[in-house]
Amino acid sequence: MTNNFPKLHNAMWPGLVGKGGDSEPPIDLDTMLDMTAKAEVNGVKFDGVDLFLADPHTSIDSSEDDIKRLADKIAGKGLAVGSLVAPVWPPVGGGSAMGSASDRKQFVEMIRKSCAIGQQLKKHGVRKYGLVRIDSATGVEDWAKDPVGNTKLIAQTFREAADVAESYGERLAAEGEICWGG
Repeated sequence: MTNNFPKLHNAMWPGLVGKGGDSEPPIDLDTMLDMTAKAEVNGVKFDGVDLFLADPHTSIDSSEDDIKRLADKIAGKGLAVGSLVAPVWPPVGGGSAMGSASDRKQFVEMIRKSCAIGQQLKKHGVRKYGLVRIDSATGVEDWAKDPVGNTKLIAQTFREAADVAESYGERLAAEGEICWGG
């Protein structure tokens, strides 16, 4: 059975988010890719994966050779790459979209690096569609201290990020979870 639309992708970040420390251990990317390639329900399999561009899975500072090896590994499992999650949260190298000028600059830099990786994955043939996923990289409590001012800062930072994405031929998808912010 083939599934032409929508494309079915398995997100790789659940192997990392909320893992480590006192929690359950992270799931390495190779294991996540193997499980994704082998998963099948009623003849339907995953078409690809969505990557979190953060260590230990995929370093935002990966070299082009690193990205080529990653592309070959993913393609070798019969999978494609779709969306990329930019590491915009401070713990993984980013900065808040409503933070200080240097935080916002770091946020936009993570978008630039993510778009560059997306471009390389396209060049290597493993990514023909997808977008870069972002959120505001801030919690509800901090935002609520100045909803109007903080919303304006977030919008300004998102516009700057969108300009960067456009220069790479990428699109951004802003997301947020009301339970914890973003």
